[in-house]
Amino acid sequence: MIERLAVAASIAVRHAGAYTDLILSDVETASRLARRRLLTVAIIAGSSMLAVLLACGWVVAAVWDTAGRNWALGGLLGLFVLSAALASIVLRSINADAPTMLSRTAREWAKDRQLLEDILESERGTAS
Repeated sequence: MIERLAVAASIAVRHAGAYTDLILSDVETASRLARRRLLTVAIIAGSSMLAVLLACGWVVAAVWDTAGRNWALGGLLGLFVLSAALASIVLRSINADAPTMLSRTAREWAKDRQLLEDILESERGTAS
């Protein structure tokens, strides 16, 4: 009985170490992805903001003294609303494909839980 407990304790310690490694790997993967997303979004946002400001300034300056001034301003507003809607759709699709936090760890826990249930069930069968 003591030998079985020692073996079980040894297995539990090894599994705890393996789970620690797996959790650290999951966290590192998620943080790397978050850093890449943040840097990419910052570059896109800064570049887009500057380009939009320059383009808007040019359009407004070009049509200011004409009858098309209101149409140009309305067109710019429509363009920005459309681009915001499209960006929202793209962001939703990116987030839908992203792995959840600790997903590999959860899969391994499910496998181990099933294995332990099978072992306990076979032990109950041999004990009877």
